[in-house]
Amino acid sequence: MRSIAFPEIFTRTTTNIVEDYDATLQNLKLLIWSEKGELFGDPYYGTGLKRYLYDQNDVVLQDILLDDLYTAIKLFMPQLEFERTDIKLIRNSKGELSIKLRAMNKADFTTDLYTIVLMDSEM
Repeated sequence: MRSIAFPEIFTRTTTNIVEDYDATLQNLKLLIWSEKGELFGDPYYGTGLKRYLYDQNDVVLQDILLDDLYTAIKLFMPQLEFERTDIKLIRNSKGELSIKLRAMNKADFTTDLYTIVLMDSEM
């Protein structure tokens, strides 16, 4: 799999390209950090994580977030094979919230662990 490197898309004469793990991780980040309705032409692309940002942290909210993540990734990244139980929301003592996704990439049949930071302690 290949993808255009984001945010450093261009150098002076070429377009930057990322491949394999880096491309999949970058596409996951773009999908997860995009809000539904932001992409002109596909109003269903993205997740609804921003609307839950200041809600009370409980088990119901965690299930809603996991369902939203699972549905979006299954729909828009069919090259990844995983189950809902392979998605983990991790919160550490510093207040950082991240997603860990263990998935098999169907392009080269490798299993990888993708970690995406949602909220940093500096935010």
